[in-house]
Formats: sequence, structure tokens, C-alpha cells
Amino acid sequence: MRAREITAIRAAVAGMAVALSTACAGWAAAVPPPHQDSFYAEPADLADLPNGTVLASRVVEPKSFLLPLPAHAWQVQYKTIDNHGAPRAFVATVLVPHGEWTGAGPRPLLSYQVAEDGVGARCAPSYALRGGIDGVPSNAYTETGMIRFALQQGWTLVVPDYQGPDSDLFGAEGYVHGVLDGIRAARAFAPAAVDPAAPIGMWGYSGGAQATAIAAQQQRGYAPELPVTGVALGGIVADLEATMAGFSGGIAGGGAVVGLVGLDRSYPDADVAGYLNEAGRAMMAASRADCLLDAAVAYPFLDAATLEAWPGSITDNPALSEVVRRASPLFRPGAPTAPVLIYHAVADEFAPVAAARAMAGKYCADGIAVELVEHSFGEHGTEAMVGLPTALTYLADRFAGRPAVSTC
Repeated sequence: MRAREITAIRAAVAGMAVALSTACAGWAAAVPPPHQDSFYAEPADLADLPNGTVLASRVVEPKSFLLPLPAHAWQVQYKTIDNHGAPRAFVATVLVPHGEWTGAGPRPLLSYQVAEDGVGARCAPSYALRGGIDGVPSNAYTETGMIRFALQQGWTLVVPDYQGPDSDLFGAEGYVHGVLDGIRAARAFAPAAVDPAAPIGMWGYSGGAQATAIAAQQQRGYAPELPVTGVALGGIVADLEATMAGFSGGIAGGGAVVGLVGLDRSYPDADVAGYLNEAGRAMMAASRADCLLDAAVAYPFLDAATLEAWPGSITDNPALSEVVRRASPLFRPGAPTAPVLIYHAVADEFAPVAAARAMAGKYCADGIAVELVEHSFGEHGTEAMVGLPTALTYLADRFAGRPAVSTC
């Protein structure tokens, strides 16, 4: 590990210690989930507004594991297009560190995509960041710690609810619009004071890396005005079919049910439920608002093959495979406009490393500078922390204008 990476992680840990020492004990005050919160209500007549238009905002007090985050923060509602091509109002959280920016040039803007991995509004990062303890367990809640590390670098963050108000898990076109229009909204949001010349980074882990890559691959055509200087992808779900196979039969096997709900909602033409038996359809119906961990706990060691209706199939079905590929960045067109870091555990059980290597090869073939960093120890869960200093250092280098390393 490089000296600068060690310094970065030590500083971040020190910052967390300070927060722990000053925080009050006890649970966070309960906040209403999005479906009961009037701020999330969508205004009418959105169609004629430019994508990325700020519709509403409110000040929030962001938290990570019930401790305050060192930032001024707002929830920002903005106009975008959902996975089905309809004009919608998405929500993002914009966070500006308390301290002055002391780096060269304007303060950078980082778009951080959590692995929302849920089909209910309470799985969204905007809810987790308000201290929504009632939303636990959710991936968004656990990733607020990663957001703290990024804030401690002095960067402004935008954290979009990129699945949208209907929680369209795996809705790739919605991901593109939700992420890129979230960046547009953050730049246009006056209280955040984002300099128009500020360099922009994109970062995500696991399902968050999936969303980040999908958006980055279409940024050239959808939002070419954004000055993206670096993209960091950790534990990336590059091939969704391989990831769903990795869940099947394992301790978190029930998570596949949430995946099936997401595919069914995002691609209704695929008729996912039509390939399931009665038990499978019942599980889907019971999990329509679940976060990934809810279903994983409810159905541990679930083997997806046990949900199949005969003669239908969900594990060996070319038609369904084609649908799953719509949400797999490895099989989608386009390439990022900026250098890319891909960091991955070789023994990743949920996102096989072969797909990450293929992603690196895809980008290299498109002329993108790719740094592929593999760790021979750990697995999917541990890589989030093992690769953290590498991601922070990589993004800091891109923001500073340092040349990108390429392992192509």
C-alpha cells in the first residue's frame, strides 16, 4: 500500500474518532420513510423542464451510523427521466464539507452511488442519510460510512436516489438519467456553490459501481458538458447474470428474490413472474418493498432453481439472459470519457472477478486508461474497505490533474 494511501486512510479514521467522541449517545430521531414524506411528492407538468432542473430542496442533518456527518447538506428534488421514458422527480442528497477547500483549483464534485439494491423507498440513500434507523438493514445505511471518508477529503458530494421514486432496481436507463441529472442538479443548486469548472468524479461499489459504470458509459452522449475527470469502480457487478448465480444457494441466496422483483418492475415486457412457480411468485409478492438484506434473511440459502416453473426456466433462459444484459455494463455500449479505476477481490463470491477483468478489457479496447487493481485476499464484503484507500487516492489524483496510470 502506498504512503499516500496510508495517510489518507489514517486521516479518515481519525476524523471518525473525533465524530464518535463528540456524538451524543442514543438512537437517531425517527424520520418518515419516503412514501410517507411529502417532500418526495412529485409535481405535475415536468415534461417541458430541462433534465437536471432543481424542483425543490430542504436542509437536512446527515448522519452515518447515528453520528453527524461533517457537512452542510440538502435534499434536492430534480427533474429527470425514469427507466420507462417518463419525466419524473428524483431526489439526491448534496453534501458540502464544513471546512474550506485548501486544494488547488475549485472544490471537486463527487457523485457517489450507493449499492441501493432494494425495491422499496426505505432502501434509498436519501433516507439512510437522514438517520432513518427504521430503514435498517439496507446497503445504503452501511455505505454512509464510505460517504464520510469522501467528505473528509474536502470534496462536495452528490448522492442520488438513482433508482427513482418507484425503486426500479436494475433499470439501466433510469440509472443513466438519475446519476447524470443528479450531477447537473448539484451543479445548478446555488447553496452548494459548485464552481462550473470544478472537476467531477464518479464512484460506486458493488451495485453502486454497476450504476456508476452504466451512467459513465452513456455520459458522452447524454451529458457531454460534464467535466468528468475520473471514475472509480469497486467490486463491480459487471455481469448481472453471473452475480445472481453467485447469490443462488449461498447464505444470501434470498437476495435473488429482490433481484427478480427489480427485473420484473424495470422490464415488465420480460414477464419474469411467468417463469416462476407458485412459491416463487409468492416470494416476489412478499418482497415488493424489500431491501436486499430483508430477503436474504427471509430466505437464506435459497437456490433460484427451486423457484422455476416447468417447462419455463430462469437459470437457463436466453430470453431472460438478454433482459439481464440490459442492466449489465459489460454488455452495454459506450465507454467512460475519463480514466477508470477498477478494484476487485480475486475471490469475490458475488461479483466474479472474470467479469471485472472483461470490463477492464472492454474499456482498454475503447482507448480508456484503466488501472485494474486486484487483491488476492478477502472477498466482496471486505474489498469495500480494503480498496477504500486506493479509490480515495485515485480520485484525489484525478482531481489534481495528475496523469492516470494504465494497466491496459
